[in-house]
Amino acid sequence: MWCQPRSLATAVGAAPVRPRGTVRPRGPHESGAPDRAGGGRRWCHYAAAGVLAGLVRGQRPGHRARTGAVVSSMAAQDMGILLIEHLNLNVSSTEIAVEFYEALGCCRDERRPLTKTLHSNCGALTQFHTPSPENEAYIADAGPQRWRGTIHVAYDSPAMLEAERFASTDLTLGEWQEDLQELSVLGPYGNRFLLHVAPAKLDALGPRCGARPGSEKSRCLGMDALTLEVPVGTAKKAALFYKEVLGCAVRDVDGCADGCAVLAGPGLAQELRFQEVEGCSGKEVGEHMAIYVNDFEGCFQRLLERGLVWVNPRFVHLDKSTTLEEALHYSCFRFKDVVDETGSKLFELEHEVRSTSHKSWPLAGA
Repeated sequence: MWCQPRSLATAVGAAPVRPRGTVRPRGPHESGAPDRAGGGRRWCHYAAAGVLAGLVRGQRPGHRARTGAVVSSMAAQDMGILLIEHLNLNVSSTEIAVEFYEALGCCRDERRPLTKTLHSNCGALTQFHTPSPENEAYIADAGPQRWRGTIHVAYDSPAMLEAERFASTDLTLGEWQEDLQELSVLGPYGNRFLLHVAPAKLDALGPRCGARPGSEKSRCLGMDALTLEVPVGTAKKAALFYKEVLGCAVRDVDGCADGCAVLAGPGLAQELRFQEVEGCSGKEVGEHMAIYVNDFEGCFQRLLERGLVWVNPRFVHLDKSTTLEEALHYSCFRFKDVVDETGSKLFELEHEVRSTSHKSWPLAGA
């Protein structure tokens, strides 16, 4: 569904503090709970994602079918986003992050010692990366980060989201929405999560399409959507950017005159949604998302021509690509500015763009 958000003031305000060891449903008007009134948001959404032939997800009870004419179509094997693979958010404490993501149903990638950045498997293919000052000196004074929107995590049945399952955790829960089959959760650093029952079995997110070792312990299916808050008037232009630069498809959305949406990931099982917000600056806060593309060289060249290829000084030990040769060497490059047709910046979001030859490529047979 298109998750209705809270007002911008609430979204960026201080995260509520709750005593450890208790679970309390939050009222609909409390800070940290979703505001179904809409606040200062515009209810036209644009999502960007890769073009992949595959199953189209079904409709959950109480959900409006997302139908519409596809206005761009490209060869699935050549264009688009193959996978939104991980979301990287700084935390203040690795211990707190371990407890939180395990409470969500994720499982730690035990191949990595806790002296390194925590990688939490969210299903078979997706992850949360949560570095802390304990394992990265570069962010010693940076503080925790909040995703500028909502993080969507899918589960295979309502039983996985029953309140009793969270009774022994420290999760701050919203009210269970029976008609939408979803539950809102506020993370320890103010990040907003929407836990929901998958509209159809998301086997496209694994393990039939691939799986990381140890990910079978995860109780969730995967991170199937990210909603990003963007300045008013930028969503449609951003969708065009993703279409032209990353080879993403764009389709009309019923009930929204100027809206369009596209899908990403194997089996069209993921989305990146843009949600216009009054007063939103669009400035990045240091977070990033990692994506895989098949048209790696083409994407790099189109971004290079626009002057958008970027090196993050924080990660030069991983990649520092400024030329195609370097990008091919690292199987990775980065960009963070999303621009319109004139080159004017719409908003910022760091993308770690990987090729299918990257050592961490998790999909099988692709």
